[in-house]
Amino acid sequence: MKLSSTFQKIATAFAVEFDDLAKEIDHAQLSGESREHALVALLRKYLPQRVGIDRGLVIDAHGSVSRQQDVVIFDRSVGTVFEVNNVKYFPCESVVAVGEVKAHIESRGTMQDAIEKIRSVKALDRSNRGTNRIITGPGISLSPMPFEPAKNHRDQIFGFMFTSSSLTRDTLVGLLQEFNRTHERSLWPNVFCDFKGILISFECAGRLYPSAMDATSLYCTKEAEVNNLLLLFYCILASFIDEAHVARPNYFAYGEIAETDATFHSLSGEAGAVQLTP
Repeated sequence: MKLSSTFQKIATAFAVEFDDLAKEIDHAQLSGESREHALVALLRKYLPQRVGIDRGLVIDAHGSVSRQQDVVIFDRSVGTVFEVNNVKYFPCESVVAVGEVKAHIESRGTMQDAIEKIRSVKALDRSNRGTNRIITGPGISLSPMPFEPAKNHRDQIFGFMFTSSSLTRDTLVGLLQEFNRTHERSLWPNVFCDFKGILISFECAGRLYPSAMDATSLYCTKEAEVNNLLLLFYCILASFIDEAHVARPNYFAYGEIAETDATFHSLSGEAGAVQLTP
């Protein structure tokens, strides 16, 4: 089996669902949701089963809330998903990646809006003021290892933009450079993918790697690679999911229960036991 050949066939079928069938839907919002569904269905089929994929808002322990995210990829084994009136809220500690899905990104405004939605997630306090710890398996935390989303690519939430029609290469690069000049690296989007035209990520130590923290330049594919862009996007995202760090949410912090009023009593009540006082 040749994965590249297989994915080219998958990409052909995906393009029909993402573009052609979505165009048959007259309602703009429903047409957009149809495109999101097409991408989510593809990712659910081919990403590791330990991750869930949905849409909603991402939150942190201090009450900050992101903008609405078309795609939220989260670790099923960590944390939970809160739901209020059919709107889902994902603790940022368990979120691995978010994505903005557009039929077209053919204007500066649309591109800037997509970047800003990703920034709204990356700006959340995933470390809970430095108190969260990396989880390497179900219920296992490594105290000696720091969890530093502001510094470490693997501790961050991956952000991507996905479309099938976009601005010119020079305009896309210029808009990304403009954002990068005025924001910290930890807030930069990791991948832009127009799967019919171009993929933009980062060059790190002489290779394509989506870490803004280690980047030496922007990496842009050439036209000859168009047939493999969906596979390339999948490989980048799946590889990050396999190496991404998540943390255990502090539910006391989310619930704003720093302390409670209490009285204290001896454990057994036996004669001679020490009586504790409040």
